Amino acid sequence: MMNQNLFDECLKLLRSKDPKVSRIIHQLLEHRATIKDKEINNRLLQELVIKYSESEKKLKLLNRELIKKQDRIELDLSAAAEIQKSLLPKDPYSVSDVIEIAWKFRPCDKIGGDIFNIIPLNDACWAFYMIDVAGHGVQAAMIAVTVYQYLQHQSGIRISGTMESIPAQEIRQPAKVLEFLDREYPFERFNSFFTINYVILNTTTGTLTASSAGHPPPLILRKDGRLMSLKKGGRPIGTIDLRISEDEPIVYLEEHEQLQAGDKLVFYTDGVTEYQNERGEFYGIERFCQNLMGLKDRPVSELINLSFKSLIEFGHNTKPQDDISLLGLELRR
Repeated sequence: MMNQNLFDECLKLLRSKDPKVSRIIHQLLEHRATIKDKEINNRLLQELVIKYSESEKKLKLLNRELIKKQDRIELDLSAAAEIQKSLLPKDPYSVSDVIEIAWKFRPCDKIGGDIFNIIPLNDACWAFYMIDVAGHGVQAAMIAVTVYQYLQHQSGIRISGTMESIPAQEIRQPAKVLEFLDREYPFERFNSFFTINYVILNTTTGTLTASSAGHPPPLILRKDGRLMSLKKGGRPIGTIDLRISEDEPIVYLEEHEQLQAGDKLVFYTDGVTEYQNERGEFYGIERFCQNLMGLKDRPVSELINLSFKSLIEFGHNTKPQDDISLLGLELRR
């Protein structure tokens, strides 16, 4: 109240006709207004500091929660990566006494869209396949795993005939398997597509039947060093809706080759040929093929390991932009 009374008195004196008094009072009022402004500014500053401090505490809390969630995601991805690896062939060097296999797999993320497998169909025949789902990461990995499950023995896709009549069952040939997959995995259902090599090898006769759906063709490396590719097949799986009309048949072509003892079959994904070094140069199919032919006398385990080593050395261990998969088999007799 004293301040208010003093203020009122100053106003009365300000109205005084004495100029000196008026000027002094005017200066006092300006001084008081300046002090008042500083008090307001100080109060506002204190409020801002308090709000900033509270916001900083909340931000630190949110950051800790974010770090915890990120750690959980990383743990989940690591677990998913281990699960994905567990689906790959268990023993890469002793599948049977007739064939030897080897493989290398490096996803560009923790998990990837590449997957491959080796499946015994009967006493003589084995199925080999390699899949590359478009993209990489969680979505691609999930699609790859569903296809893996779909190709398991219990699904019935690899055989024809009734389960009750085992002798009546026949092995479904590669082209038919790919036709089934193309119907089962339309793009509109999964918003993605995938490529695949599917090969059946009769280890008794050495006869090989192959078909591909948009995947890099498997390579046959003969014992004498000759190299050939298996190119027949059709479009990627999931592109059934790209047909000109619904009446257009789904067709995948097959080819047949004969393997002799010492011949090797190599599957790969485009992550191999499109691997880049620091200068942006691609490893390329020519370099890959030259490397394979130079290793013709090595066991398939060494051929795959040394091919992978050559790839990584070319790129100076640069992080791959796509998943890298290599699978090789050798007919022993």
